[in-house]
Amino acid sequence: MPRLATVKTLALALAVLAAADAVRAASPAWESGGQAFEVSDLPSVIVASKGRGIDGQPPLPPEPVVPEPLGPAMPVEVTEGPVLGESEDAAVPTLSDRLEGFMPQVGMARVLTPYDSAASLEADGSVVTGGDAARGWGLLPCGPDACWSARVEAIALWRNSPTTRPLYNYLVTDNAGAPAIGPVALDANQLVSDPLAAGRVSLMRADSCGHGFEAAYLYAGNFYAARELPFLPQGYALSPPGIYGNPFGPAGTPISAAQTKLTSNLQSAEFNLREPIGWGSTRFLVGFRWLQWFENWQLDDQFSDPADPTVFGQDAFGTRCVNNLYGGQIGLDSVLWNTGKGLRIDGVVKAGAYYNNAFQYSSFYYQTSANIPNPVISSAAGTSTQVASFVGEVGLTAVVPLHRNLDLRCGYFGMWLQGIAQPINQLSGQTLNQFNPPAATITAAGSPILQGVTLGLEGRW
Repeated sequence: MPRLATVKTLALALAVLAAADAVRAASPAWESGGQAFEVSDLPSVIVASKGRGIDGQPPLPPEPVVPEPLGPAMPVEVTEGPVLGESEDAAVPTLSDRLEGFMPQVGMARVLTPYDSAASLEADGSVVTGGDAARGWGLLPCGPDACWSARVEAIALWRNSPTTRPLYNYLVTDNAGAPAIGPVALDANQLVSDPLAAGRVSLMRADSCGHGFEAAYLYAGNFYAARELPFLPQGYALSPPGIYGNPFGPAGTPISAAQTKLTSNLQSAEFNLREPIGWGSTRFLVGFRWLQWFENWQLDDQFSDPADPTVFGQDAFGTRCVNNLYGGQIGLDSVLWNTGKGLRIDGVVKAGAYYNNAFQYSSFYYQTSANIPNPVISSAAGTSTQVASFVGEVGLTAVVPLHRNLDLRCGYFGMWLQGIAQPINQLSGQTLNQFNPPAATITAAGSPILQGVTLGLEGRW
C-alpha cells in the first residue's frame, strides 16, 4: 500500500508539471520570462472598449476627426533638412503674400502696375493678374509686357470767389445834410460762382515693371457768378478809388442801380513720364503741362440827375484776362491703401513752375440823355506781361473694381494757381474815362483755387 501511494503521488506531480509547462509555452514572452522583445518589433496595438456588438464582434475603433477644409488647398513651401522651431508645420502664406509674389520685381522692390487692382484669387488657389484675367474675359486683352489704361471722369467743380474789392457804397447824408459815402453795398468777393460739370480724360501705358507715361486733358467752363443792386434812386456811389479812374463817392454821379457778372473757364493738357520708386506702390511723375485760365468781368449801372430826373444814362465797365501757362511739373502718384482684392485708395500730388503769357483788355462805355457835345463815350486799352506762375494739384480717389479690367473711381480734386491776371485786380491801375486819354496796366497777382468731386471709370487692355 505505501508503495502504491508513492507511485500515485509521483504521477500526479508529473501531470502538474506537464500542465504548467504547456501554460508557460502559450503565454507571451514578457509574461513567461522567455526571449526578450523590443517595443519596435511589436505591431501597433489599438485598445478597444470591452463591449461587444450584437453580433458578438468587438466594435470598430472610431475614425480620426479631421477638420473639413474651408477653401482651396494652399501650396506650402517645404524646406529640405530638419525643421527647427516649436512646430513642425510649415507656415502657409497669406493672400497678401501671394499677391505680392506675383508682382514684377526690379532688384529688391516689387512694382505695382496700373492693373494690379484687378489681381484675384482663382478657385484653384492661383493668383491671376488684371492682364491674365482680361485675357480670360476675351474682350480687352492685356499684353504680358505692357498695359494700356484709359480714364473718363466727370468733375463737379467749384472755384473760390475773387479777392475783396469794394465796387459801390451806399450814398448817405451827414449831419449837415451833405451827401457822404456810407457802408459797402457791393463787393467783388460776393461774386461766388455756381458749381459746374467739368470733364477729364486720361490715357496711360505701363510695362510689366511699372515704367510708363500718361497724357491727360481737362476742360472746365464756364463758371458763372452774378450780383445786382436793387433800384434805389441816387442811393449808391462808386467806391474809392473808383473804377478805371472815374470819380467816386459824392464827387461822382449818384447811381440808382447796378448789375455785375463774372465768368471764367479752365483748360489743361499734360504729358508725364511715370517711374516706380520705393516699394513699387508709388510712382514719380515728371512732365510738361499747358494750362489756360480765362476770366471775363462786366459791370453796368444806371443813374439819373438829382436836379433833373429827365436826364439819365448808364455806365458799362468790362475787363477780360487770359493766362496761358507753359512749364514743367513733378509729382507723386501712390497707392495709399490696398485691400489686395481690388479696392484701394490712390493719392496724387503735382507741382510745377510755369511761364505765364498774361493779357488783359478793358473797356469803358458811357451814355447819357443830356444834351451835351459828347453824349456817348467809349474807351478801351489792353496790355500783356510775362510772369512766373505756380500750379499745384492734389487728388484722393477711392477705386472700386467692377470687373477685372474695369474700375469705378470716386474722389476729391483740388488745384491752386498763383501769379494769375484776374479782372478784379485791374480796376484801380488804369485810366478809362471821358476825361483823360486811355492808359492800361496789368497786374498778375491772383490766386484762383478750384475744388471738386470726381466720378469716373477706368478700363485696361
